[in-house]
Amino acid sequence: MRLSHRALLMICPLVCALPAIAQEAGLGTDAPTVLAEVTLYADEEDTSPSQSRITATDLSTRFQGAGLDRILRDMAGVTVQGGTGEGGETAINIRGLQDQGRVAVTIDGMRQNFARSGHGANGTFGVDTEMLRDITVTRGPGAEVGAYGGAVAMRSVAAEDLLLDGAEHGGEVRLRYGDLLAEPTVHAAFATKVGTSADLTIAATRTRTDDYTAPDGTEVYAAQDTDSRLATFGLDLEDGGRATLGFTTLDETYVTGRSAGTPRNTELSTDSLFLAYSNDDALNGWAIDGRIYDTGTTLAQQGLDPDTLQPNGDNRSYDTATTGLRLEGRKEAEIAGRLHGFTIRLEGFRDRVTTDDPGADSLTPSGTREIWSLALTDQVEIGAALVTFGLSADSYRMDSDSGDARGEAMSPRIAVELPLAAGFSLHGAAGLTFRPPTLNETLVDGMHPEPADFPIRPNPDLDPERARTMEIGLGYDGEGVLANADSLRVRATMFRNQVSDYIGLVWTGGIFDGYYQYDNISRVKIDGIELEAAYELDGYYLSLAGQHMDGTNQDTGEDLSRVMPDRISLTAGYITPDERREFGARVVHSAAKEDGDFATDAWTTVDLYLRQDLTETASLNLALNNIFDETYTQHLETQPSPGFNAQASLTFRF
Repeated sequence: MRLSHRALLMICPLVCALPAIAQEAGLGTDAPTVLAEVTLYADEEDTSPSQSRITATDLSTRFQGAGLDRILRDMAGVTVQGGTGEGGETAINIRGLQDQGRVAVTIDGMRQNFARSGHGANGTFGVDTEMLRDITVTRGPGAEVGAYGGAVAMRSVAAEDLLLDGAEHGGEVRLRYGDLLAEPTVHAAFATKVGTSADLTIAATRTRTDDYTAPDGTEVYAAQDTDSRLATFGLDLEDGGRATLGFTTLDETYVTGRSAGTPRNTELSTDSLFLAYSNDDALNGWAIDGRIYDTGTTLAQQGLDPDTLQPNGDNRSYDTATTGLRLEGRKEAEIAGRLHGFTIRLEGFRDRVTTDDPGADSLTPSGTREIWSLALTDQVEIGAALVTFGLSADSYRMDSDSGDARGEAMSPRIAVELPLAAGFSLHGAAGLTFRPPTLNETLVDGMHPEPADFPIRPNPDLDPERARTMEIGLGYDGEGVLANADSLRVRATMFRNQVSDYIGLVWTGGIFDGYYQYDNISRVKIDGIELEAAYELDGYYLSLAGQHMDGTNQDTGEDLSRVMPDRISLTAGYITPDERREFGARVVHSAAKEDGDFATDAWTTVDLYLRQDLTETASLNLALNNIFDETYTQHLETQPSPGFNAQASLTFRF
């Protein structure tokens, strides 16, 4: 854990200012100021204009074991690559940005930083959606260091989800059957109190998916074995805080490259260990959340004979181990008659990459990368507006046999929410941020595998990408809009991401002595509009999410391939007054996108879902997906998605 002297010079003014702020606010006294009326830190049911959330109810009822590609399809500005076809690796695209850390993904607060060089997504992870209980997506920068595209935070099942109404024991068992499964999925979770102040939670999932035939007759090799396990121990401390020790594992086995004639047996394994502490009233009124963790992902491959699928090729493996720390303190205080909400966040992580690849030597280079960030946020009411000021000091360092690189930057940000008349509100945000280059971009050094045999050289002088992000939007929250008991929530947002020093591969030199190298080659601009709306009345609900984006390389005028097509999603459903039954339908339409090799046809899918409580402790869920058997291939995918398929699950709670 070290920072360069230049980074320390940037961070020191922030640190030095904190005591003065605390003294003026009375944070160092034994009797902190009691403030009411205004809540600056929303509870988990509330979201900012740039956030969208999927709850446990959504996951169990409306998506029912689906992969992230279908779960996040209902969110404006968010798309998943890697949800269909061969392979269990997943990448998330937010507002046309993905790969190389542009979008940060965390599971239970732990960074998912695995990456390897290749023609597909660069920056992937594996996840068992049966284990998830909450997904929060933040569009735009600020949530995680270096991720100017946005962040996705996923939370696994915990004791709080199972120990209901003060019970000593609790759990659930779920059996899921479906057309796309080779055998029933089994998920079980159990939590119990240990003494008066501790609890233990264990969970496990076993899933076996099968190959499928798309409506156009394409055979898609999607067979995959997935096993995941989780164990957490929580302890309520005498100081009012809570400590949690957790361990998770995920193992996926599948075959890649069968459609291309280069099959490889692939094993993807992720093991994670974390220790967390939280206290809503520590250090004279400061709310504290802290976490240290170590997570490692290994992808091991064995070449197979294309005809027999028997091993006949070299073994190769890619390993990324990430050790991280995140400490956050929050405090509300009154200064000069104004209520302020201060947040101080220290975050750091170290990636250790180990590659054993005899075929492509160091195209995924071994080495280490270390990133540190200290951020200060002040949320304050100015007139009728709620204004958020943010400033972070960030540094990075990388080392490998090919060289080293380092850098630092300051990232300011401001966001405003202004209530208008009759339930309307105006929101906007602007910021300057940066993305440090990755090991793959900076220190790659080797030959591209045959038949395209050319060298790729390192570039230790690679500059970080620097982004200017802006958004502005209009919102409406109202009740009694069309009827006495209804509610309507609407958010419309326009955004612009302008990136300078965008990193990409360029050819350097002549015909015989040339080579490829990552370089700061271009300026990129992405403009877009997002629309989200939700309406509820007497158990009936209707939600809509739409997106439109345009992305351009401003140096060449070419369209950006990773900017997703226009898409609109409409969900309608009904929950009975006794809440024992819910049913609904979802329609998703994606427009065509013409972008060279990534041209995509338009498509429309219709899904139906049902939840029926059989008893107080048992429920039946049914999903009918793509009921019109539409042939479609999602943008950036090479294999068509499944046609009509059905899933049914039985869940028993105790």
